[in-house]
Amino acid sequence: MSRAKDYQSAFDIIGPVMIGPSSSHTAGAVKIGQATRSLLHGTPEHIVIHYYESFAKTHDGHGTDHAILGGLLGYSTFDERIRDAIETVKSLNIPLQIIEEEIDSIGDHPNCALIKSQIGSRRIELNGISIGGGTIKIKSIEINGLMISLDHTLPLLVIDGHCDRNIIGDMLDDLFDMNVQIEQEIKSMNNDQLTMALHLDRPMSDEAYDEIKEKYSQLTFSYIS
Repeated sequence: MSRAKDYQSAFDIIGPVMIGPSSSHTAGAVKIGQATRSLLHGTPEHIVIHYYESFAKTHDGHGTDHAILGGLLGYSTFDERIRDAIETVKSLNIPLQIIEEEIDSIGDHPNCALIKSQIGSRRIELNGISIGGGTIKIKSIEINGLMISLDHTLPLLVIDGHCDRNIIGDMLDDLFDMNVQIEQEIKSMNNDQLTMALHLDRPMSDEAYDEIKEKYSQLTFSYIS
């Protein structure tokens, strides 16, 4: 059962305005696609979707494919274009593979999708689960082969690239000075390669996001909200 703190308000439990019959299979699935797009910083050039348990059994009937692809294309949960997302992906000549896994969910939840996508040399793998009411949790993020494991709702600030630990410390100090409230820090480093997620306890302002990106332009920032 999902914990109360996984939801920001009663509206998250009731569910958002959306296209489709189910907040878990459509609104939540859109947000999983949107989260992947945020990490890619654009429309993917290649997409592989692995479904587990409930998603694997019912994705076609519940419109989950349209929802995830709509999110990957940058559509909101109430965008009418979600209904045509599969056809849009085909028209853009984006290779698409959908795999119905028969093993237990790798996200410890029946509504689980692992999305593998890329733009150029940037390769993203995101494991997301839809826990109801349009709320999602991110269970893992892998960027160019370096993975972090999570169990977090949104918002998340994700940072990747090449740097040393001193830069990470300076960046965290700057975020604190900007009044960005960090609830938890999850990171993985391989030599100087970094993948980090900061779980925020409230949304980050556009001004703070733009400022941190400009100051640490050698890193890639992705805000998932």
